[in-house]
This record gives sequence, C-alpha cells and structure tokens, in this order.
Amino acid sequence: MSVLILPTCPTGCDTGLPAVDFDICAPELHFGEIEKIYIAAGDADDFTNVEDLTEWTDRLSETEFVTGNEIRELTVIGDLPEPEQTEQTISGDRTVVGFKQFTLNFSIDETNDVNYNFLLTLECNIAFKFWYETADGMLYGGNEGITATLRVNQVIPRDRNEYVTFVGTAKWKSRTSPLRCVSPMA
Repeated sequence: MSVLILPTCPTGCDTGLPAVDFDICAPELHFGEIEKIYIAAGDADDFTNVEDLTEWTDRLSETEFVTGNEIRELTVIGDLPEPEQTEQTISGDRTVVGFKQFTLNFSIDETNDVNYNFLLTLECNIAFKFWYETADGMLYGGNEGITATLRVNQVIPRDRNEYVTFVGTAKWKSRTSPLRCVSPMA
C-alpha cells in the first residue's frame, strides 16, 4: 500500500471522517527498527516515482559523484519516537497545534575509514534530503524526500569488548508525518 499524497485538510467545521480498516482475523501490522537511511544532497532532484526501482538503481551509489543526485545508502539501527508538538490555547477556548518536531535516532556500527570520512563531511552543517526504510520494507519520504539537519558523532566506549559506533540524529519539522510506500528495494 502506498500513501504518497497528503490528504486535503478541511477548511471549516463541516467535515467528514476518512475511512478506517480493522480486521479481527488478519490485522495488518508493521514492525519496528529503521534499518536503512538514504541520503542525498539537499538540492538533489526529486523522484518522479519513489516506488520505481529503476530510479533508485540509477541514483544509488557508494562511490560515484557525477551529477549531485547520487544517493548514499547507510545501514543503521534506528528509531523514530513520537514527535514533539506544541499546543496553544487561543480565543474562544480553542486549541491549535503547531508543527511536529521529528527526531530520528540512528547508529552505524561499520566505522571504517571511508565511513569515517563520510561522518566528517556530515559535520559540515549541510542540509540533506533523506528517506528511511524500516526492517519490514516500508519506505518513508515520498518523491521529494525529507529535508533535515543531520548530526553524527563517533562514540568510543570504555569497554574493549564493545564496538565504536557513529550515533546520529536527523531532525525536521512538518505538519504531517512523512509519506510512505513499500520500498522497491525490499
């Protein structure tokens, strides 16, 4: 199932409710853990169709830099907690909510020199666009991706039996949750 178009939000009080679907015998569930993050330059072209494997194949690259539209695939362990959101009471005892502040947390355990140089570049305070994929194959970000601020740091544990990791966050604000589809790479 794809959710690649935002709904048209009502503009007045006369609104209906969208459909729902609950199945007592075969509920559809999605499992957690973000396992892939796909990063492109902030000004990289949008996808024509994010569900098209050919578009992804043309742009996924670990080494090539030709057009600036390349996408790097990061293997991570990550999560996306509930976003922060402010509420404010206005006249007439009405309540309005502001933008959601999303924070995706992730860690990378492959800390080779190539990945370390990538980490150093991420520290340049550059805007990126990205997509993320869950372990059960759901891809989030839609055709345009999510424009976010990425922060990544190396963590060296005190225990010689633990691995060094790169830990990071991707932060963005939006009125809505990201669009999603089944990943063509899944």
